[in-house]
Amino acid sequence: VTDYGALLVAFMYTATTNLVAGAKESEKDMEEKPQTTNTLIHALQLSGFVGVFLGSVLSIFAPVLLKGIIGNDAIDPVVFAAALRYVRIRALGMPAAVIIGSAQSACLGLQDVRSPMYVLLAAAIVNFIGDMLFVPSANPWLGGAAGAAWATVFSQYAALAMFIKWLKTKRKPATVNVTKAILELTGKSNEGEPRRMKFRKALQKRSFQAWGNSDATSEKKNKFVSKFFQKVKSREPSIATDSFSTRGFLADKFQGRKLLQFPPIENAKEFWPFVLPVTTTSVGRVSAYVAMSHVVSSSLGTLSMAANQVILSVFYCMCPFCDSLNLTAQSFIPGIFQKKKGPARTDALNQSVKNFMKAGVICGATSAAIVSLVPILSKYFTTDPLVIAQVNSVVPLLSAIFAIHGVICAGEGLLLGQKDLGYLGKAYGAYFFAVPFFMLRLKNMALSGIKVVNLSSLWEVFFVYQIVRAVVWVARLRLLGKRSIRQNELPVPVSA
Repeated sequence: VTDYGALLVAFMYTATTNLVAGAKESEKDMEEKPQTTNTLIHALQLSGFVGVFLGSVLSIFAPVLLKGIIGNDAIDPVVFAAALRYVRIRALGMPAAVIIGSAQSACLGLQDVRSPMYVLLAAAIVNFIGDMLFVPSANPWLGGAAGAAWATVFSQYAALAMFIKWLKTKRKPATVNVTKAILELTGKSNEGEPRRMKFRKALQKRSFQAWGNSDATSEKKNKFVSKFFQKVKSREPSIATDSFSTRGFLADKFQGRKLLQFPPIENAKEFWPFVLPVTTTSVGRVSAYVAMSHVVSSSLGTLSMAANQVILSVFYCMCPFCDSLNLTAQSFIPGIFQKKKGPARTDALNQSVKNFMKAGVICGATSAAIVSLVPILSKYFTTDPLVIAQVNSVVPLLSAIFAIHGVICAGEGLLLGQKDLGYLGKAYGAYFFAVPFFMLRLKNMALSGIKVVNLSSLWEVFFVYQIVRAVVWVARLRLLGKRSIRQNELPVPVSA
């Protein structure tokens, strides 16, 4: 419930990536980036309020949502109570979770992939420590599933504090005492002996090449000595060569208490065009997983539930590999898309589409190859031979699903990067009804005994869903490419 519910605020992440990337592109020649800075601050502020709303909805409607996924009233009341506590505790962390998600998305828009990794790694350590402290407790509100929920919530707020600190704190430039280094090279102090020895050995090594090709050797010597002395120069990062980091990006421009302030209405409205299309997209995407879980739990029995849990674990584990293409496209494409329309822009977009599709094919093939190894590894997921047999029966379908998953993720990211939000929203609106419809038909068949329904039947429906998405995304991208070419071929109107 919490994971699916969090997808309903995905519009914040998509909007933040697009808006920040667009602002950065418009200020690419400016050292100070006021528009980019303000966009990031407003995204963080709005995310807090969106997180509060999501947490409130999850907490209030948790019983209804849990029963909807379970699909029947046969569950043990003790288990249901534990699940309810878990959801309501996790709901407390939603404000931090949404702000963190928007901060990550802003880093992607600024093409900084390292900063989120550092912060989330630290948060994972906090989560692990929290699990060690809380889970063993016998108190129902502090131990077990509730303890795991508390550990996650604390790690989310720790990550939020670390992210804000990271954005506000500039790195101190490393300095070297040049005078001291020169004195060590030219003097006779014991401190400088290692430096002098190293310098003499380096010069001796080069001197053997002094005979013969004197011009070339002299040039190499000059380059070597120049490179040697460069080591004692200031080590401030070079804007031209070093990768961009968001560390200190909001230094002297943002205070933590500003998270409690709602952004100006005119700035908050910039996020509105993303709300309905992206939310519809997220709901349409989630509906397939919810419908599958419902059908399995209500009609296929305990063994199928266990096997499907293993399959879903593999699926969710492999998804980020291809999903990274989606996020990368959302980071790079807005900068190209917002350039002035013309042949150069069209060529850049079309070339980007081709490159991302090639990457999608490679990612899909690699994922499919890894998934095909599940029968070898399934004994490590469970010891029940019947569960293993059901898991292995779905592996061919799962491999086929991942074979095209890279193209789907790349295509979706390309469409989001080009702000084709209306089309995506309509497509996922259709999927929202179509995929559950066919899966619920299987439930009715299973309960009525008309047809033997198993896990493979459900994943066959999902495979068809993947094929449809791949075809639709590729067709849409081709249409957008041709439309852009036609616009460039239109005659320029001549003013009277």
